[in-house]
Amino acid sequence: MNNATNIYYPTSAIEKYFISNIWQVQEYNKHTITEIILPKGTVEIIFNLSDKITYFNSATNDIKTLPNCFINGINFKPFHLFKKGKQQFIGIQLNVISLKALFNIPATAFNNHVIDSTQICTSLDELFQQLFTKNNFQEQVIIIRKWLCKKMIASTYLSSIQKIHQYFFNNNLHNLTVKEFSNNACMCERQLRRLCNEWLGMNAETFLNYNKYLTALQLLHQPQLSFTQISLDAGFYDQAHFNHVFKSFTNLTPKAYQQNNKGLLGHIFIQ
Repeated sequence: MNNATNIYYPTSAIEKYFISNIWQVQEYNKHTITEIILPKGTVEIIFNLSDKITYFNSATNDIKTLPNCFINGINFKPFHLFKKGKQQFIGIQLNVISLKALFNIPATAFNNHVIDSTQICTSLDELFQQLFTKNNFQEQVIIIRKWLCKKMIASTYLSSIQKIHQYFFNNNLHNLTVKEFSNNACMCERQLRRLCNEWLGMNAETFLNYNKYLTALQLLHQPQLSFTQISLDAGFYDQAHFNHVFKSFTNLTPKAYQQNNKGLLGHIFIQ
């Protein structure tokens, strides 16, 4: 089995409100590899045709074998995958607001969990069967986009998804306070907090800190930047605040992440 990676980025405006990309990974590992995946602010529907892969979530101490199709919600702590043999995945990387928009379930229900698709949406099982009758990634993307189109059209929130997306993703938020955030969104703080919990799975303060952390995670891949510069550019008060927030999400210091990462954002591999 040859190692391969493919990715599709949405082109239509409405599709971009729901998904970030569709991806495919194929690889083979002769020996067991531990992959540590840090919180990356993403949620995913993943179709799994791999050999047995063990999943460990450090937030919940949950250990399980990954199901054939599952939804991975927002993570606030790293999780570990123990992989050996064939790995074959197709994933739909969703914008977090899509969880409520597509499944009418608050995002908080998915936090720090890998949830078997049979508990959420029967059409995902049908989609799984269709995808793995095709070997061509382009054909698989077409099948996924048809499924997504049906779900978007049927969504109760189709008419409001653009406004919700505008609130949370179309502005530079990591330097804002909650009050400034609510003023920019032209709503009271109480309404903002309700929307954050319902659509993002976290309160407003956590969302702003999460944005700072995600900005810093990307900046750590620019080795010419000092930790002091990264902390300021990401919106932290100082380097101590940066270290504290980064470690709260990753169980690592920024320096330890830089030393152990091999180039793939938010991933650490141990052989």
